[in-house]
Amino acid sequence: SSGINAEYGGGNWRYYDHDDTPPDGISWQSPLNTSLITQSPLWSKILLLLPAKDTGTSQHIDAKARVLRRGDHTKIHSTCQGDAEDGHSILLFLTNLEGSNSYGEMLFFAKGDVHTTIQPAQFSLLIWPCRTPYQFQYPAITSGFGQVLVQITLYDKVDLEPRYLPHSVAPFPTFFSDIPFTVRAEDHLTATHQTALSRPIYVLDDLIPQGVLSELLSHVYSSSQYYYDDSEDEGETDNVHWISGYHTHQFVQSNLWTLVRDTVTQMTGHEGWYPYDISCNLNRAWDHTRIHKDCFGKDEYTFLIFLTPDYQPGDLGGTVFYQHEDVSEIVTLVQNRFGRVALFHCEIKHAARPPHSSLSLARYTFVVKVARSKLSAVQREMLTVVAHTQDTEESEAEQWIADESERLGNDPDKLEALFISLIETADQMRHSDLENSLLNAGK
Repeated sequence: SSGINAEYGGGNWRYYDHDDTPPDGISWQSPLNTSLITQSPLWSKILLLLPAKDTGTSQHIDAKARVLRRGDHTKIHSTCQGDAEDGHSILLFLTNLEGSNSYGEMLFFAKGDVHTTIQPAQFSLLIWPCRTPYQFQYPAITSGFGQVLVQITLYDKVDLEPRYLPHSVAPFPTFFSDIPFTVRAEDHLTATHQTALSRPIYVLDDLIPQGVLSELLSHVYSSSQYYYDDSEDEGETDNVHWISGYHTHQFVQSNLWTLVRDTVTQMTGHEGWYPYDISCNLNRAWDHTRIHKDCFGKDEYTFLIFLTPDYQPGDLGGTVFYQHEDVSEIVTLVQNRFGRVALFHCEIKHAARPPHSSLSLARYTFVVKVARSKLSAVQREMLTVVAHTQDTEESEAEQWIADESERLGNDPDKLEALFISLIETADQMRHSDLENSLLNAGK
């Protein structure tokens, strides 16, 4: 299981939405390298459990990690369809839900009725003929954790195309065709709000042309890799379980950044802004988002784009902003509307609201957090990455970054170059660690 844990913890998940939702209704999955899995001790043990005719080397294998979440719209499905396909399905439960009242059972059907029901248990392994219809019972509404699974299908046919191709990640686009050369942000200002501490919230509509929104949404759909974290952090946290991050040094090459920078400059009256955190956040109806701040003790702003198309006023899914630190009063709720921008000071307490429970589609927001200078922004981004990847205390990471900044003469371009090299090294190490973990799975 260590190899799969490395995979699902490393940010390689894709959300299948709209027309490409998997037929059994589980939208979150991550393709796994079948050539590595079939070299592992785990695979050798699985082969011992299969009929002899199904253990040859000519079969087609499809493997993916999956996450079953509360509120999933699961459906009855057979992995093999029609007379042309045959073989076996293999399922490994990697995580435990929170007790028997958390549901998560697997149902098998015969003649239109439930034939067998399996209670999930961590590291239990199921094997069944792939033509047998099955359905997952999604976890209970009280269960905040997902059921992490590995599903492998061993087909008898060798000429089948993979069910889900490995997910490719394209660099962030550098050019959006409809972005104007200049922008007058005040012409798009719909509302201005202030908290009790005079921290502003600006709401702007039609700032970003529809063509740009469509291009951005297409990139999010096709190329996002989501990091999954369903842990319950202490203190203030947004509790967003699915986040797809983007490299700042790529984003600043795009003309979308030019629009964001010019808008923040005009609305705040300050120049020099630079991004340190760019991400797409994804929430669904049964997610439990929480009140939080985006920063503490800093003069920074968050530029939030609502990126869910076809939203109606009754679909909920807005963002709530609070008047006071004790969150006893609401300043405003910015309604979710495709392309709407909420620009707000980072120390305002706020929370995303999930979409209406009748909606199966997700709520997307594209978020750009900016600092007052490039040096500050690069240091902020470095701190986040170093603290998460180097298994070090935040105070130690801060000191290391401060020392490196001084060594480089506090030159933001040189510090950014160092940071890019660290990112590339971390990506290479993660890929190598994952391959070794998959090869060793089952020992």
